[in-house]
Amino acid sequence: MGEGRHRVATTGRSAGRRALSAGALIAGLAFAMAAHAKSDAPQLIDSPAQPLDQALKQLASQTGLKLSYSSELVAGKTAPAVHGRLAAPQALQQLLGASGLQAVKTGDAYLVAQQNVPANTTTDAGNTGSTLPAITVSDNAAGTAAANAVNPPTTIGSKIPLTQREIPQTVTVIPQEQIQQQNMTTLTDAMRATPGVSVVYADSERTNYYARGFPIDTWLLDGVASNQNLASIAPNLAMFDRVEVLRGPDGLMNGFGSPGGSLNLVRKQAPSTFSMNAELYGGTYNEVGGMVDVGGPINSAGTLRGRFVAEADRQDLTQDSTWRRSKNIYGTLEADLTPQTKLQIGASYSETDQKAMWTGTPTYSNYTFLNLPRSTYLGAPWNDNTYDITTAFATLTQKLGGGWSTKLAFNYLENRSSILNGNVSGPIDPVTNNGTIGATKWAQDDQQESVDLSVSGPFQLLGRTHQLTVGGSYLHESLRTRNFYCSGGNVFCQSTGSIFSSIPEPAFDGPVSDETKSTSQYGLYANTRISLADPLTLVLGARATWWDYGFAPNPAANYWGDSTQHHHISGRVTPYAGLIYDINRTYSAYVSYTGIFIPQTGTDVSGNLLQPLEGDQYEIGLKGEYFGGQLNTNIALFQLTEKNRALDDPRYPGQGFVIAAGKARSRGVELTATGQLTSNWSVFGGYTYTNAQFLDASTNVDGFAFQSVAPKHLFKLWTNYKLPGNLNKFSVGGGAYVSSGISATDGVGTVRQGTFATFDLRAAYDINKNLTASVSVTNLFDRHYYDSISSTGSSFWGNPRQLLFKLRMQM
Repeated sequence: MGEGRHRVATTGRSAGRRALSAGALIAGLAFAMAAHAKSDAPQLIDSPAQPLDQALKQLASQTGLKLSYSSELVAGKTAPAVHGRLAAPQALQQLLGASGLQAVKTGDAYLVAQQNVPANTTTDAGNTGSTLPAITVSDNAAGTAAANAVNPPTTIGSKIPLTQREIPQTVTVIPQEQIQQQNMTTLTDAMRATPGVSVVYADSERTNYYARGFPIDTWLLDGVASNQNLASIAPNLAMFDRVEVLRGPDGLMNGFGSPGGSLNLVRKQAPSTFSMNAELYGGTYNEVGGMVDVGGPINSAGTLRGRFVAEADRQDLTQDSTWRRSKNIYGTLEADLTPQTKLQIGASYSETDQKAMWTGTPTYSNYTFLNLPRSTYLGAPWNDNTYDITTAFATLTQKLGGGWSTKLAFNYLENRSSILNGNVSGPIDPVTNNGTIGATKWAQDDQQESVDLSVSGPFQLLGRTHQLTVGGSYLHESLRTRNFYCSGGNVFCQSTGSIFSSIPEPAFDGPVSDETKSTSQYGLYANTRISLADPLTLVLGARATWWDYGFAPNPAANYWGDSTQHHHISGRVTPYAGLIYDINRTYSAYVSYTGIFIPQTGTDVSGNLLQPLEGDQYEIGLKGEYFGGQLNTNIALFQLTEKNRALDDPRYPGQGFVIAAGKARSRGVELTATGQLTSNWSVFGGYTYTNAQFLDASTNVDGFAFQSVAPKHLFKLWTNYKLPGNLNKFSVGGGAYVSSGISATDGVGTVRQGTFATFDLRAAYDINKNLTASVSVTNLFDRHYYDSISSTGSSFWGNPRQLLFKLRMQM
């Protein structure tokens, strides 16, 4: 049988073809870029309104301009937005603006000093004529570029770029450097490397992510919210520059916000100078793949830029006869319509086709794992699942003057999935090896449109500079699901038999269930950063949200006899507050509070919609910033409480009914370190302790662990070192993943995976300045373990030892 033959028919395939055509057009434009790249021309400067210190560091990074200034001199000052093709000194003058500071050229560098004061002295208003401490030298361009590479400013939890130290919550950024070193290909790879995050498989390909004992359901694309659901698989990372993860709720800018956290996928942007990256790789399990990424200016003025990315991969999976094939394309164009106006548009298309063991490995009726090799395939030969993701986006940014700017962003997202599987499920009789044999055929079409409009800028009050952001957002989702059943009263195509027996392919000639769920969410938000004193910043915000939900079964395919539903929530306000105290130039202490309010679409056995999920989080922490921002550390204590979370009703297993759980609380501590210890040595890692429990007996689960898929102890580390001296063409890296036990319970028994640890290694050699060869080994000691236990009847093996050889070109 050829790969992909059993595909459930879906409509709208032309969307994917249109995206492919658009990508091909952008590719043609992109390959014309090299002829227009001029490294010695004035550079494109794109600096938002932000603290002056941060703006100066960004300018040094972008242009190579050498700057010297005192941190005390620029403290509390805000730089206006600067955008356009400018020489570096011109951009510097615009950044200084009305700050009362001047740039004085000294040799090959520029010294920032007070106006009308000699370059070797500075004064302040309260101490006229006195000499401040010696001028300190800012991070040089290389150092600042390194800081931005490993710890770039992030907009998650805010609409303005901030360093991690300026955000009063726990944030981790997976930068491009780490994505490359650890050979991450999907979002799941990135989340598995993120401190404090657990990956739980819903089936062989689709995943859920958990932090602090709760799911991460808030996903953003370039800061614009989308709904996460199981209509599709984890996105491929080829089109993204980095992944930003905020642990804990973030409902201020991004809708209601899930308790576990939010993740923001930041797309690759068109560069101002020509660049090209290409990869070829191969490894165990017959893995073969490649990627090309090219971008730069299209016209001689550099006001039109583009970027195109294409990637393809194929490999066999762990179980015998299973496989996966994927391809991804992405294109974007940026245009400077005026020196103050920038437009960005783009599109992407991803397709994944696979044969896999859909439900994972079942367990025995005595709650023990099957004694089978990892390679055992318990599925049908005709299994075939396809997933298509199409996106389109547009962003318009306008500088308004005085440091203010506005941004209008639009995202379109369509996920299509077609599922055909034969599978076995537990509990399995330990004597006869008999279990439930079943078959599944369904299709989903998830379409989302989202719009976000924001305005931000500085304002003066009581002699100090503060920051204000206001905006509104809209998100609409339509999720259509079609289930195809068997005839003869056996709608789930089930039988009892040996798990090793062949699974026949049903005709699926029975009834059909066709239903559509639609949600619309409207929100208004405001956030202000108030400078109470030079070391003290108060962050206040609130969001008002309106929510509509509709459920509409197709009258011609309504096997379950469901009724049309409509529900509405109006003007619900979610508060947010944080306080940041800069102890010194290295450390900042913070405390924050976040409210939680999330409508739920699940219904109980009587057809009633569950009450909204409600709760709050308190967090206190200490952040450190070393070597000019190249290394960040954080220690955080948190308490997160929620009630009314939807749980499957144990009285009606497998029938889709839910009940509201009682009050649950999660407490814990997180320690993280990310960045560069030296120019040759990088580290990304952290340790998390999580204790999550129910606090009442609303569902007869008082005292049980609320979410055992999140281990109590979780340690992750990745480090890479470039050898010195004559060996500087070599670099070595290594990683560790250590987890305490994970488990799943059904109220009668528990399936448990004990503590496990895996280790990875990497070695790379720079053949020349443009070409690097590397070899990576994951699960070095070939540890046998279950990476995810989604239920007492479904567990998923961790990957065995794998090798990957890669050749990467960069220019």
